[in-house]
Amino acid sequence: MLVGVYVDDLIILGANVNDISHFKQQMKKFNMSDLGLLSYYLGIEVKQNAEGITLSQAAYAVKILESVEMKNCNPCATPMEVRLKLSKKKDEEIVDPTTYRSIIGSLSYLVNTRPDLAYAVGVVNRHGGTCNVPPTHP
Repeated sequence: MLVGVYVDDLIILGANVNDISHFKQQMKKFNMSDLGLLSYYLGIEVKQNAEGITLSQAAYAVKILESVEMKNCNPCATPMEVRLKLSKKKDEEIVDPTTYRSIIGSLSYLVNTRPDLAYAVGVVNRHGGTCNVPPTHP
């Protein structure tokens, strides 16, 4: 059995339903609530069925897009242009490093359910708000 704890939230995983039930019974002395099957945890949506478990952060991704005013952007199959070169240019508009790092932090959390974004997030993370992305051509 595995028990994940974050502040006052617990996730209980195990192969034996009886062990899980016994553990839950023991935890009742702490006035804990049993919310049943996990459906949402730390911003991650969880769907469980006979085929398996699916994790999603769709609502979180939309929230990120809204925060950077990109909700209506066009999706693409590749998270980053192939061989994209980021550079430091003095004649471009300066990006606020705090805002940049905040966005990168949000994207880093999104990688929990979107590992396909990990490389692109890692590349922009290395620049820490000091790069300029060249304009894309239609």
